[in-house]
Amino acid sequence: MIEKLNALIVDDEEDIGLMVTLFLKKKGIKATYVNRVIPAKTIVAEKSHDFYFLDLNLPDGTGFDLIPLITEKNSAAKIIIISAYDSHLEISKAEDLGVTTFIKKPFTKEDILEAIKP
Repeated sequence: MIEKLNALIVDDEEDIGLMVTLFLKKKGIKATYVNRVIPAKTIVAEKSHDFYFLDLNLPDGTGFDLIPLITEKNSAAKIIIISAYDSHLEISKAEDLGVTTFIKKPFTKEDILEAIKP
């Protein structure tokens, strides 16, 4: 049996988090949504995911805080940053940390599709 792909979405903007979650589910990817770093850390520790969609600016930290935990758990996972904070500094840090894709807000469903392509 082929295991279903899964994703974790971490974004404090509920409309964005739910939109990405529902979109991924329609594409056959099991998706979990949380809006803070702390619950995301627990989920990352408990289960490996294929895709991680991370916002940078969260009330209790940044998406960057999760990347070392993610890569330790699953170095093959795709890490996708979705953020309005898209200066050279953030993009450069994301590249240094091994982020697969950086999607600038606002974004389209096509941007999400492009990020999850094999």
